[in-house]
Parts: sequence; structure tokens; C-alpha cells
Amino acid sequence: MTATAQRLSVAFTCVFLAWYVSGDEVIINNGDHLTGTIITTEKGKLIIETSYAGEVKVQLSDIQTIVTDKSVQLVLEDDTQVSGILSTVDGTGMAIQGDIDSEFQTLSMNQISAINPPETPAVQISGQFNAGIERNRGNTDNDKYHLDAKTRFRWFNSRLNINTDGDLERTNNKKSKQKGELGIKYDYFFDNEDYLFHQKWYLWSGVGFEHDKFADLNLRTTTGLGPGYQILETERTHLSVEAGASYIWENFDASEGQDYAAARWALDFKHQLFNLWKLEAFHNHHLRWSVEDTDRYVFNSETGLRIPIIDRMQATVQFNFDRNNSPAQDAKKNDYDTLITGGYAW
Repeated sequence: MTATAQRLSVAFTCVFLAWYVSGDEVIINNGDHLTGTIITTEKGKLIIETSYAGEVKVQLSDIQTIVTDKSVQLVLEDDTQVSGILSTVDGTGMAIQGDIDSEFQTLSMNQISAINPPETPAVQISGQFNAGIERNRGNTDNDKYHLDAKTRFRWFNSRLNINTDGDLERTNNKKSKQKGELGIKYDYFFDNEDYLFHQKWYLWSGVGFEHDKFADLNLRTTTGLGPGYQILETERTHLSVEAGASYIWENFDASEGQDYAAARWALDFKHQLFNLWKLEAFHNHHLRWSVEDTDRYVFNSETGLRIPIIDRMQATVQFNFDRNNSPAQDAKKNDYDTLITGGYAW
């Protein structure tokens, strides 16, 4: 069939179905038909409003084709967005046409990830709060407390991250661990595309504060600036890398303080392993390496799994590894933490 004949066939099908069906039509893989008004998609299901059964939800994977009598907005599997009227091609395929003068674009259901997605708010806020407590009694009395919180604000061409983390441990009624961190980072995206799908390059700037009493670190203050690249940013996957320059001030309780310029590298990754279960794997790390003394560097990393429980409640299994290659006198270079926490995500 020639391209002209195909367009005429699709156009005739659109006109005929608009007259015969009077509304949107969903054709299920088993041959059943649903007619009504397509509302949106939610968690992999299409919501269609019918006159005979109210709202009906159908798995996208169970749908063969969709025909609409008015324009709908589609989000495709590669995160691009297209709008137009859906029609059938040869009875089993689909096509979308933006307007009467535009070309038909053929589609298959497995290319569609969302239909009529809800409008994105001017500012998106996401984050989580986690806490863990461990108490041991017997030959050794030991209490461990952990808190961490992350909040992300995202709007058209900007992103603000605020992260905090704290640990306290007592052994036989004496403090054996006391450390905390606070980080604030702002990202400015250069491109003006829809931030959920297309923005890539950005300029980051940030400040961080760290305290570790038993590493003799009273306060480490870090500022920095540099380029970043957003490799992926979807509802399921986030992956970004950053480079740049930092300046670090370290104040110790017993040892002499120091300050130095450093190169910075960072990676931030999270991915839902199973979209239905929302089981999430994550890893992030950042490295600050002195440009004056290559033996002096600080490396911090977090790796783990977040497991959904009920609604927005979650459990986290996490391993942290930190290394300060030039610590205070008598302090160890490596620090390891294995955490099991419960929390709430928003």
C-alpha cells in the first residue's frame, strides 16, 4: 500500500469510527471493545469513563489498539511526547495525527508509557526521611541511633537538593560515635526543554558541612562549582554525573587544621528494579582530591536497596563507605557503616 493510499485509508477509518462509535474506543487483546472517554493512565493502567460502568481500568499490556475522537497526549517509552487523534491501521495497528495537514505516525501499544499524563506542578518536591535504632544488652550495653533526610525541589530549569545525615552511638554509657553531615546543592540547567525529559547539561554549586568527633574532625566545610550532566531523569531512573572544583577547610580538635583546593567528581544513581513493586536500588558517591597533594583525598559513598512496605512507608538496607586518606593524627582512614532503617518517602 502506498503512503498516499495508507493516509486515505486511515482518514476514512477515523471519519467512519467517529460517526459509528461516538467517543473513544479501546480494543482489548481478546477482542472485547470498550467505548467511552479516555481519562488518563495510572500505574500502567488506562482509565476510561464509560456510560454503563463508570470508570474502568485496563492494563496497557492488555490493549491491542485505541481509537479516539479528539486529540490525546502520549508519552512514549523514550520519554518523548506527541499529541493527536489515534486511529487504527489495517485493523490491528495504530496511527496518530497531530492535525489534518500533518503526517500520520504509526505506533504500537508497547511504545506508549502514558496517555494524558497529569500536569506537572510548577515545583516538584520529593524526598524521604529514615531512622534506625539498635539496642544491645548483656556483656556489652550498646545503643545506636541513625537519622537521615533528603529533600529535592525541582522546577523549570533548576534543582535544589538538601541532605542531612547523623549517627550517635553509646557503648557502656559512653559515646563511641558522633558524626553528622549537611549538604546543600543547587543545579541550574542550561537548556529550556521540558525538564522531566530533555534537560541534560547543568551548572552545580554547593556547600557542605561534616563533623566526626571520634575522627577528631570538629568541622569540615566544603564549597564547590562545576558542570554536571543528567544522563537520565524519569519517574523510574535517575542518573547524573558531575565534575568541578572545590575548596575545603578542615578544623580538628587536637590536630592542626588545614585547607586546600580540590578537584571533585560525583555520581548519583537510583533505579526501580521492578516498576510494579517499586523496589529501588541506589548508589551515590563523591570524591574530592587535592590539586596540591595527590595523597590527600576524601571519598564518600552510599549503596543500598529501598523496599516499599505500605503506602509511602519504606525500609532501607544500606552500606556506607568513607575514606579520608589524610586523617587527623591517630584517626583511621576508612569508615564503614551497615544500616537497616525504616522511613517515609514523599
